[in-house]
Amino acid sequence: MAEDSQEGKKKIFQRIETLGNVGKAIDASKKKVELQNLMGSYDSINKKDNNMLEYFLDLIQLTGGKDAVKRAKKKVVSKITGEFRDGVKDILFEEFLRFTNCDLGFVIPSSNDVGSIGANDITIDIKTIDPFGMLKIDPNTKVGSFMYEKGALSPGFPYATNRELSARLSNPVTPSTYLGASTSALFDIEYNNVDSFTVKPRGLDGSLSDNSLIPGNDRKVTEFLRDYFDSIDVYGNTNFLAVINNVLAGAIDIQIPKGTLDVELEGKFGEIIKRLMGICGDDDSGADGGSISSTPLSRLSEDEEDIDSFFHFGPQELRNLEDETSLKLKGLIRFVTCDSIEGKLNIDLINNGLTDLLNENDPLVEDMLINQTLDDSIDGLDFSLGLKLPNIGLDFDLNLLKKLPLILISLILTPKILLPLAIVIIALGGTLTADDLLDLLKKIWGLVKRIIKRIITFILEVLYEEIKRAIMELIRKIMAQILDERNMKTLAVIQSLLNILTMILETLEDFLNCKNVLNTLLGLVTIPPIPSTINIPMPLLFATALRPGFSDTRAFQNVLENFQQSGLNTEDHADGSPNQMVLAMFNVIKGVEKERIENSVVKVAIEPITVFTPNGPATSGPGSGTGLVI
Repeated sequence: MAEDSQEGKKKIFQRIETLGNVGKAIDASKKKVELQNLMGSYDSINKKDNNMLEYFLDLIQLTGGKDAVKRAKKKVVSKITGEFRDGVKDILFEEFLRFTNCDLGFVIPSSNDVGSIGANDITIDIKTIDPFGMLKIDPNTKVGSFMYEKGALSPGFPYATNRELSARLSNPVTPSTYLGASTSALFDIEYNNVDSFTVKPRGLDGSLSDNSLIPGNDRKVTEFLRDYFDSIDVYGNTNFLAVINNVLAGAIDIQIPKGTLDVELEGKFGEIIKRLMGICGDDDSGADGGSISSTPLSRLSEDEEDIDSFFHFGPQELRNLEDETSLKLKGLIRFVTCDSIEGKLNIDLINNGLTDLLNENDPLVEDMLINQTLDDSIDGLDFSLGLKLPNIGLDFDLNLLKKLPLILISLILTPKILLPLAIVIIALGGTLTADDLLDLLKKIWGLVKRIIKRIITFILEVLYEEIKRAIMELIRKIMAQILDERNMKTLAVIQSLLNILTMILETLEDFLNCKNVLNTLLGLVTIPPIPSTINIPMPLLFATALRPGFSDTRAFQNVLENFQQSGLNTEDHADGSPNQMVLAMFNVIKGVEKERIENSVVKVAIEPITVFTPNGPATSGPGSGTGLVI
């Protein structure tokens, strides 16, 4: 990350921390979060990457502590189960077209089935579209019910495509016709009883005949993708909650159970996604949303030099991944901010929450159940020490928020989403085969990168509103204090002037009144603020233009001289560390001078004066004005 960006992050932290400290001086409530004085405790400041998600989370923690983080978690989760879930299909539609470089004229040739095998049939390896092994899980099991769509197969929408693909595996060589949201038949699909699906695209008339038999019958790619995505939900709320618990602590993997190599592979995938999150700005592959080319599949071949670093793991990183794999296979979750304490998941408690969510259809209740189950996941943790530490909840919430992009991309890279991608790529003359999860990631690198950026953008928009709200609250308190100070100063000046004027008036008008005389005498022995009686000759006032103006450096020098004359030590400490008193005084002067330069105003009042005119003496009217002290 560029050095100036790093400095910019530090300055923002400094400014917010200053606001918070000012706010604490104004409001001494012990409920206010205790801000940390050292920015070194926030990892996002010291890392030389652009992981703005981690940085935003540190800002939220800085401005509002664990309560603010918890509010942010609830808000983001609610947005993901609502707004994002509704809009993610549009994101996938747009990014699939961009990734395949597809224009409006590209078509998917219909099968042209003249026998058992059509000329345009498409063969898709199961492991390519099922990188996480979902189809190996029986949807009728408890764990399977959490990972697949709600309910049994039905002809209605949204269509349970993952369940349908699982059903094909149980019924090999038995085709199923897939209907789009328009109820038009898009394709037939069957399992070859070995390792792949056979897809027979259908034409606009619902038949398997292509343009060579029926002119204009082949379906356009754009129409195919739109009709397909409109027929499904990318993920359900139960799927979302299940993947959260699996990503954080392997809650699903330990129930399947999944092998060590598979869990370790998923760990590497998670680390690569985290590295992707550190990319800032647009890339050179059209990620800026440029025009779609007329040449299909031009982005399928990525420059390997650009991505090799993302897939390289050093010895220490591999050891860390092995450690994380071991924890997941044991159902343990580690809390870094709590001296790396480890807690064991209560699987029954999590499964009960998932079951309740599975049986609920009210969106508001679903939202409540998700947050309740997440809270129960923390409360149900079994610690070897037998105690609960106060920051456990904070650590859990922060970890969840940091891994949301990984959670969401894991929900997206399921068979029902990768199936149409494979159909389009192969239909346009390309290939899509992958040996495992990481191999697939390399093959669709540009697509995943674009989707991750849009996921992060969505999350940051939600978090920014929380940050802005917290900062505005701090500024509101400070502004209220500044206004109050200004009003009090104004009242004090007015009161002092009134006291002087009253004293003069009483002296002149009420001298014979004993009471007033006594009061006047009392006022005289009580020294009031009195205006300067120094009269500077006019020629000397003009010489003020030659004065250099206030210097905070000279002021600091004067302060040091006064310290030294008073016998105060101004030297650095014996160990070489700076004299904190001297440093504090210098920063006080700098702060006061900054406020004077930026905001101070001098107000002047000119009393009536006698002027001489050709017609004789005359008296000017009173005047007033404002100015600056330089």
